Amino acid sequence: MSRFMDKIRLVLVLVLLLFLVQAVPVLAAPSVTVTVNATPAYLSLTIAPDTWDVNGITGSGVVGTNTTYYSNPLGDILVPSDPTVDGECRFTITNASTVATNITVNFADFVGGDAITNGDTGSNGAATFGAYSWNSGDTTYATNRTIAKTAGSDYMHSNLAATTNIKFGLTLQTQTNAWTSGVLMQAVVTVTLTQAY
Repeated sequence: MSRFMDKIRLVLVLVLLLFLVQAVPVLAAPSVTVTVNATPAYLSLTIAPDTWDVNGITGSGVVGTNTTYYSNPLGDILVPSDPTVDGECRFTITNASTVATNITVNFADFVGGDAITNGDTGSNGAATFGAYSWNSGDTTYATNRTIAKTAGSDYMHSNLAATTNIKFGLTLQTQTNAWTSGVLMQAVVTVTLTQAY
């Protein structure tokens, strides 16, 4: 009988231990941390050179009426080839952006002298000029160039990869009527990057 009682006691002890093990609360950490990383969409560009003397690359530096000029290092009146290559583009955009970008080129009205205005159509006229932007790698200059308006131009280049540099050029078609002044005129061209989505 004592063996039987020992077995009952053992079963009771095991049941009690099992009950106690289940009754002990599980200890959890009072707090945990989460690391949050945020890399900014950084847009940055520089352009070199930052001037263009129209007809001053291989020409006399004086502009005629009703004439088309290109910022082509190979010649002021030399149309870029198809496809356009780096050597035909005066300007280099050094792109330090951390995201893909779109590039817009706006060409403001001239001030001083005859102060011709941008017709915003790419074509010239009386007292108005036409302007275009283009970049290296354009397959066909005539169809890939972009009208450079005073504001709201279409993208010259879309979805340029992060930290990718690109070369570009400008075209200027001077007014059709005679100049009334020989005084220097100046215009500002604004190149803008926006994030490509």
